[in-house]
Amino acid sequence: MVWLNNIFRNLERLFTDATEYAYANPKAGYLVVILLLLVWLAGLIFDWKWTYFRPGSWGGNFLLELLGPAGFRFWLGVIIVIGILVSAYLYFRIK
Repeated sequence: MVWLNNIFRNLERLFTDATEYAYANPKAGYLVVILLLLVWLAGLIFDWKWTYFRPGSWGGNFLLELLGPAGFRFWLGVIIVIGILVSAYLYFRIK
């Protein structure tokens, strides 16, 4: 059980250090946003259903039915690319 305690202690230290780093460097949040948006964009490109299928959203389902899956994925991808560009601009612009 010592090995399990060591794993938990190392994970706790990792999360604590990451939190302290984020507080010391607020621009790191933009990198996290860019990474998440890139994963979402990759999911749209590879047609992963979870990236655009919204089981409980009336508005999302309406647009999905109106545009079709390919059109909805395209326009959602355009919005995500704009979000990536804005986040990258803010990351490099804000001091």
